[in-house]
Amino acid sequence: MKLISMCVILLCSIYTQEKIDVWIDADPAAGIQYRDVDDAVALLQAFRSPELNIVGISVVFGNTSLEKGYPIAQFIVKEFSKNKIPVYKGASENDPVGLETEASKKMLEALKEKPLTILALGPVTNVATVVNNHPEITKQIKEIIAVAGRRPGARFQTGTKNNKAHRDFNFERDSKSFAQLLESNVPIVLAPFEISSQVWITKSDLDLLENQGDDACKWLVPHAKGWLNLWKVVFDVEGFNPFDTLAIAYLTSPKFITYENLPVEIQILEDDVTEERMQGTKSKEKPYLLVAKDLKTKRYVTYCYKVSKEFKQNLLNRLIK
Repeated sequence: MKLISMCVILLCSIYTQEKIDVWIDADPAAGIQYRDVDDAVALLQAFRSPELNIVGISVVFGNTSLEKGYPIAQFIVKEFSKNKIPVYKGASENDPVGLETEASKKMLEALKEKPLTILALGPVTNVATVVNNHPEITKQIKEIIAVAGRRPGARFQTGTKNNKAHRDFNFERDSKSFAQLLESNVPIVLAPFEISSQVWITKSDLDLLENQGDDACKWLVPHAKGWLNLWKVVFDVEGFNPFDTLAIAYLTSPKFITYENLPVEIQILEDDVTEERMQGTKSKEKPYLLVAKDLKTKRYVTYCYKVSKEFKQNLLNRLIK
């Protein structure tokens, strides 16, 4: 009898477990030729994650312009989310930190109502504007999970065909906003290239989604196959990395993620991506978001650096479901 009671209590605790209240700030571009599909994958992943309660979605420039990305986000939410999630237009490329937008105003309102975790899947301009203009609200931000960062000396290189490597795209598009976040006391989690580069979505994975998935998967797959083909042409690899999905996984599937707390600092160093660098000539400098144990700074972040092999199947299962 005691065993039965314990089982009932355990089941009740599982089914009544509180969801994580999140705000998603993204820069979707699925459907635009030669542009990333990872934001769209991550949004569908979030919609199909029972661990999350998505309070709102804001759109920022990044993978494409704000004017193109905003209707894509609206479409994805309208067609594929079971819940009515509001979508707000945020910062465009030329907007300075601190310029209020519909997105920053609504994010502030949501934070006043209850504490939130913010998933920053693109440049952090929208989030930094709220932190910059309303520092008193930072106590309501549980964490900011951003897709950015690296260790000193790390290059974001894929395959062997393209020697120019990738930029730390989200960070470099608005490094000033990230500097603003580091000056605050808000806990920050980094889901960087180091961890997302360990996961590969292949043609067979996309075929699985197409054959077993619903309308959302059938919409996503053609765009993802176009992105897959681009990676084959540019990098000569048989897959692509679903960057933003690892930020979602930090919340929904923490057992798959290995991380550590490390000092963080922005440093200005020589650009490691330009062709001039590869030719051995002096190139321009750029900011780097660096984490390392020996950095002389008091600011720490949670740095995700390893993901288990089980994660990809978990991701595919969520998308199919």
